[in-house]
Amino acid sequence: VFNPLEELEHMANRGNIIAQIRHALETDAFKLEFQPVISLRGDSAEHYEAFLRLLNNQGEEIPPTEFQSAAQESGLAMDIERWLISRSVTLLAQHRSKGADTRLILNLSSASLQDPEIVKWISALLKETRLPADALIFQFNDADANNYLKHAKVLTESLQSIHARISLSNFGGALNPYAVLKHLPVDYVKIDESFSSDLNNPDNVEQLKEMIATLHNQGKLTIVSNVDSAIMMPTLWQAGVNYIQGNYLQPPSDSMNYSFSHE
Repeated sequence: VFNPLEELEHMANRGNIIAQIRHALETDAFKLEFQPVISLRGDSAEHYEAFLRLLNNQGEEIPPTEFQSAAQESGLAMDIERWLISRSVTLLAQHRSKGADTRLILNLSSASLQDPEIVKWISALLKETRLPADALIFQFNDADANNYLKHAKVLTESLQSIHARISLSNFGGALNPYAVLKHLPVDYVKIDESFSSDLNNPDNVEQLKEMIATLHNQGKLTIVSNVDSAIMMPTLWQAGVNYIQGNYLQPPSDSMNYSFSHE
C-alpha cells in the first residue's frame, strides 16, 4: 500500500545522503578500507581490495548500497569513482615505495564504464605518481558488464592497452556466464558467493570445481570471497581456487597491513 509519509521520508533521507556525498567529495571525507586477497598458489605479489566508506553526521557508516544507489541516481557516481581511484593510487604508490609488490582491486560501476575520458585520466594519474599500471586491477560487476557490454569492451581493452588488469565480480549468475568472457580481456574472475556458500553439499563443491576448471582453461585467475571459516579452505584449495578473501582471514581495515609472508 502506497504511504505518502513513507515516500516523503525516503526522499528526505535520499536527499540527506546526496548532500553528504557532495560534502564528502568537497572535503575528502570518504574513507578507504582494504581487505587482503590471499593466494592459495604461492603468488608472491600482495593483493588487496579497496572498499569505499561514507559516514553520516553522527559518525555512523552509511551502507554502501544506499550511498552508491543515491550516487547513481544523482549523477555523482563518476565523481566518487574518480576520488576512489585518485586516493587509492596515492596510497598504493606510498605503500609500494616501501618495497612491497602490492596490487589493488578497485570496484567501478556502470558510470565509469560509460566515461569516455577515464582511461586518459587514469594514465595521467599513473604518470604523475609513477605507479605501474599493472598494480591496479579494475573490477566490474558481471551484471554491469553484460548490461553495458559495448562500453565494457571499449573500456577494458583501453585499460589493457595501458597494462592495467581487469577483474569481473559476481560471476556465474547470468544464464550463459561464460559468454561475456569472449568479449572482455578479463584477468581475474571473482565467483559469485552463491557458488561457495554451502560447501558441505557435494553437488555445490562439484559445481564450483567445474566452474574453476573452465575458467582456468580460459586463462583466468579465480577469486572466492566471503571465506568465513577455516573449514572452507581445504575444499577451496582442492577445487583449484587461486585467491581467497573474507573476514575469517582479515576484515577490511584502514591500512594495508596483512602479513602475507605468514601464508
